[in-house]
Amino acid sequence: MFLDPYGMDVEWGTLVATAATKAIDVWFLFSLSGLYRQATRRSGDIDAHKRAAITRILGTDAWERELYSEPPQADMFGAQEKQRIANVRGLEAYVKGRLETIFPKVFDPLALPVDQKPQRFSLFLCISNSEARAVGLATRIADHILKTGSSS
Repeated sequence: MFLDPYGMDVEWGTLVATAATKAIDVWFLFSLSGLYRQATRRSGDIDAHKRAAITRILGTDAWERELYSEPPQADMFGAQEKQRIANVRGLEAYVKGRLETIFPKVFDPLALPVDQKPQRFSLFLCISNSEARAVGLATRIADHILKTGSSS
């Protein structure tokens, strides 16, 4: 299955249901730029709508505890706000970690676009079947596609 959502429109439950089939592998074009924009540097800038969107796509509200500093840092006016400690690579690693909680095998993603900065997407391959033969076949396919994509 290839998931190319508009922004952050894939709900975590969709991924859970797909992984549970043990028969459908997923190429997931994850909007890293969408997550980066919604998970702003200062936690105080994240409104309820943004929080709900991030929680919906990551399947947990633990992201805020894991991606933001503890204890809150005081700004020059004494206000205390958590600061995001994860950069783009950190956000990508967090997403991969979340996917690994439901899929037996998640490959390191291909950063897209390949030849431009900033990175806007991460193309993940998530394998739902844990059988060694299935993982082996998927690994050969993924190695070819992901290496070809990163060298172009």
